[in-house]
Order: sequence, then C-alpha cells, then structure tokens
Amino acid sequence: MVDETRPGNTLAPSAQDGRPLPRRIAITGSAGFLGQAALRRLAALPSTELIAAIDLLPSVHGNGTQRVVSVMRDVREPLGDVLAGYGIEAVIHLAYLLKSSRDGAFAWQVNVGATESLLKACAAAGVRQVIYLSSTTTYGAHKGFVRPFGETTPVNPVKGFQYSEQKVAAEKLLFRFSEENPGCAVSVLRGCVVMAAGADNFIAQALGRRLLPAPLGFNPEMQFLHVDDYVSAVEAALASRARGVYNIAGDGTVRWRDVAKASGARLLPVPGPLLTGAVNMTWRARLQSQSPACGLDFIKHPWLASTDKAKAELGWRPLYSSRQALQAWVDGRKVNAPRSVC
Repeated sequence: MVDETRPGNTLAPSAQDGRPLPRRIAITGSAGFLGQAALRRLAALPSTELIAAIDLLPSVHGNGTQRVVSVMRDVREPLGDVLAGYGIEAVIHLAYLLKSSRDGAFAWQVNVGATESLLKACAAAGVRQVIYLSSTTTYGAHKGFVRPFGETTPVNPVKGFQYSEQKVAAEKLLFRFSEENPGCAVSVLRGCVVMAAGADNFIAQALGRRLLPAPLGFNPEMQFLHVDDYVSAVEAALASRARGVYNIAGDGTVRWRDVAKASGARLLPVPGPLLTGAVNMTWRARLQSQSPACGLDFIKHPWLASTDKAKAELGWRPLYSSRQALQAWVDGRKVNAPRSVC
C-alpha cells in the first residue's frame, strides 16, 4: 500500500504557539468512541494532510473530508505496509478491549501482542511519534491510598482486573520501545473514565442499570474526563512531541453515590463479602460479562490522579470538570433508552 503522491516527512506549524504538528497520522481503534472523537478533531486541523483510520469496522467521519483513509484491518496483523505506504509520522494507539474477556489469550493478543507488533512496524517505517492511551486504573484502587497519584507513583493494578493489568504490560513495551528508538517521541496518556454522550466504558455500563448493587459502606471520590478534553490532550501531546507519562482527568471529583444519583440508578447496598461472592458466581456462570469481583475495588477505594504534570509541560487544561463530564453523559442519554434491571 503506497501513496506515491505523498511528500517527504515534514512537520506543519501548529495553531498552538507555533509548535509543529504531524501532517500524516494513523489512529488504531478509529471506529470506537474515542477513535471517532480523535478522528473528527484531527481531521479538522489545517495542518492535517492525511489520517489512516485503522479498525476492523469502517471509520465514519462527518465532515466530508477526503483526508481520512479508512483502513479496515485487524490491529493484530502487521501494519508496516500501512505506516510506510502512507508516510505516517505519528501513531495514536487506541485499539483495546474494554471489557474483561474470558478468553485471556485472545485479550492478550489484542491488548498487548498487537501493541508489540505495531511498535515494530513504527520502528521499521520511521514513525517519529507514538501516543498511547493508558488508564489511571493502572495505579490500582487499594485500601489506604487516598492521595492523588503522580506519574512517578509505581503502577499497582488490581489483581485479576484484566483491563489494568494489560495496560501495564503494554506500557512496558512502550517504555522499552522509547529507549530503543530515541528518535521517536513516545507518550503515555493515563486517562480516567472518559464520559460524554455515547460513552460505553465499564462505569457507563454499570450506571445504565436501574438497580445498582454496591458494596456497603463505601463512597469513594471519582474523576471523569470529558471526551473533548481527552482529544485536546492528544493534540497537546502531538504539538509538544511529548515524551513520558501524563495523567489526564477533569478537575474536581464526584462521590460514587452522587454519580449513581446523577445517572438515575438506585443503589442497593450489599455487604462486601456477599456482593463479591455473587459477582464472582455470576461471572463464572456467564450470567454477566462485565467483570469478576475484582472490579468492585474501583467503587470501594479512590484511584485519583494528579494532572499537574500535563498542565505544566503540555499546557493542557480541561474545559470540563469531572462533574460536568459526568453530566454530559447523563444529558446525552436517550430519554427512553431501555435499561437492564441488574
């Protein structure tokens, strides 16, 4: 796959303080909620010449631009021909399984193996920048940890929570790649729960229930990030040719009970051991497919992250607070959307 009309790799001036932005970008997972948001924002930038939108599903972009090329490929496949053929300068890696999978080998292939394959393709194609969306859940949600985590805090994912554990494994690949390829700027954006109309992460799915069982006696603070602020962080990282780890989250926090109240869900407090047993049983019996009981830790203990570094080094500021991001999701829900009972 070769685009013979492409010019050599050059950088276009950014609208932000004259800093450069890449002209040719690849986005993996481009058909998903976050991928579509990034696609819309970056395709609208005057500096963008081409975006290779990589996903198994076709990537829809509503602005009619001819700059977007939909590449329907499995992220587990070698992508060197795509990156080299389109002269890709920067890669935004978003492809990831959000839900816990009972097929651990498959999940590892998509979440970690595909990342390793993509990084090899980046090295071979001379890609000069990689941005990876990780998660503040990598710090874990553990009893006794109440201060906001900084980027130097060691990761400590909740044992058995596949999403976080495999984010940590993918991060290690990126750190190694960065060391071995100093000419490529690698940044890891550790985001909290991203909310807005259409969000479908594990918190949004839980809040879509009328009756929400919750561990008795817990009411942790939570952070949320509006999807527009997530995209602005990606743009800031691109413009800065950022290197390293950056936490991104909306300012302020919302207590779990207030989160449930805002969504219209009715909390059903259940003693912790009883709820843990019930969730594990329903997971093993395939009566629910959200998560085994380890996921309950995220509504028992806080997992807050400091965003001071992103603000200081990237010049990034969220436009929406955590509460406003949550409310954007609430406002965006269809009034008569069906809701599950449990």
